[in-house]
Amino acid sequence: MNTRIKNTTSTVVKKNLSNKWFIISVGVTIFLMLLLVWSTVHSSRTLNFFENKSLVLENNSGKILLYTNELEMAVRMAAATGDLRWQDSYNDTIPHLNNVINNISELINLKEVTTKTNELKMHLGEISAIEEQTFKLISHGEQDEAFKLVSGWAYTKTQLELSQTTQELTTIMHNYTSKKIAFEETLTSILLFSVFISLIVLILSWYISIKNWRMSFLKIQEKEDEITYLSYHDSLTGLYNRRYFEKELRRLNIKRRLPLTIIICDANNLKELNDTLGHNVGDELLIEIANILESVVHDKGIVSRWGGDEFGIILPNTDAKVAKKKIKLINEMCSKSQIKPEKPSISIGFAVKTDRKHDIKRTFTIAETRMYKKKIALKRQRKQLD
Repeated sequence: MNTRIKNTTSTVVKKNLSNKWFIISVGVTIFLMLLLVWSTVHSSRTLNFFENKSLVLENNSGKILLYTNELEMAVRMAAATGDLRWQDSYNDTIPHLNNVINNISELINLKEVTTKTNELKMHLGEISAIEEQTFKLISHGEQDEAFKLVSGWAYTKTQLELSQTTQELTTIMHNYTSKKIAFEETLTSILLFSVFISLIVLILSWYISIKNWRMSFLKIQEKEDEITYLSYHDSLTGLYNRRYFEKELRRLNIKRRLPLTIIICDANNLKELNDTLGHNVGDELLIEIANILESVVHDKGIVSRWGGDEFGIILPNTDAKVAKKKIKLINEMCSKSQIKPEKPSISIGFAVKTDRKHDIKRTFTIAETRMYKKKIALKRQRKQLD
């Protein structure tokens, strides 16, 4: 029956998937999602560019002019007054200017920028040589010679070349930013146009796809109950799964079902078996345990595979005395099992809810805690035997 259900469901799904408009709608949806993600990332990078690059570049171009003027003023004031304290201001400004120039090279990786920064450094080197000579003359008391040096054509010419190079570098940076802005504007227009066209195609394709889906909806609805049945069962053991266990526990948690017993079982040594002999052996052990639990509980309760190696049992209208008998029978059947290479061993804990005021979650926790205590005690016992 499971195969038939799967085949029928698969056929319906394949019909939908073969619909070209459905494929188009999925493709356009994925495209729009990718476009949205890319747009978000790109916008973030663009904002980062304008925050960390564009504004910094404009700021740095102004700083170059400021620092070069400060250097020139310090040298000229020292030459005019003979006061070497201006040299301290000069020496403080030099590192700032170098940092600004290096920062520009790092921010913009363009050949033109590299060329202009190299020219800038060359002019600064020539000027620096003249300025150092000026301070040296002042320190030797030759103030007039120092004044003539900074007033001469060589110094003035180099300053003009430095100013021109700085202006050219500023223009390059400005053009770089302008091109970036123009590119972003064009890209935004293309992006908006793409989104507009994609939305039209998406609306059309979804309209046609939904129309086609309605035709197959009745077939899917017919199989819904059977699929729901499958969703409540464990594929390996055929037992109910955790979802069904929790659903039934809520349903049976009423006064007329009291006393309500919860039994939690955990397969011992499953991990060791999987690691040493393979998961196939472990799966066979789980199936054997499932068969034992079902044969003991029969139709008197709910048996489910709670987790990987954990099973849960709900026994309505069952007191502790009956629960203990069933646990004893489970252990006996495990010891009589003919499965190889190892008989099933289960750590079992149980708890009984006798009063409707008691919290069923508390009952479950008690059962689970008792199971873990049994499991720990068994491990200790084995260690002592070893």
